[in-house]
Amino acid sequence: MPSIGSLVDGYLLIVSKRHVNSMANLSENEKKEYEFLINKYRNLFKKIYNKFPIIFEHGSPILNSNMKASSVIHAHSHIVNHNFIDENSIIKKLKFKEMDNLKFLSKDKNYIMYINSDNKYYITNDFKTISQIIRKIIAKDLGYENMFDWKKYEFLENIYSTIKKTK
Repeated sequence: MPSIGSLVDGYLLIVSKRHVNSMANLSENEKKEYEFLINKYRNLFKKIYNKFPIIFEHGSPILNSNMKASSVIHAHSHIVNHNFIDENSIIKKLKFKEMDNLKFLSKDKNYIMYINSDNKYYITNDFKTISQIIRKIIAKDLGYENMFDWKKYEFLENIYSTIKKTK
């Protein structure tokens, strides 16, 4: 679905049908569907925007934690038509570790999952819990770092353009 606060033209969310806190809590069949959707939308973005998107999730699988990684506690992943200017520094700063696939998503720790445009999977559990941290990094990369908050900045023109292009 399109996302309020679409920082760029080409910003969608994959949202779980069933209420779970993070994609780590999906059943095996749901994880297969999730991976299918990731690949489907990666390829769609390549066709529409001539590049693969980045994908990320702020996973908060811990039900009663005060240290939630996500500002919305319902599993959702961001698909974004963006490539970081200096991805290596972000990977280093957030202490991302490369992983082979989504099986390494943690069911008992907050995490950030990141898939880059080259389809490399990364995860970190070692980060300061800051709401919308990846959105902040993307907004800064785009040159409008104070406009990251989806609750304040809707970017309606990007939403409309994304809907039109992905129909």
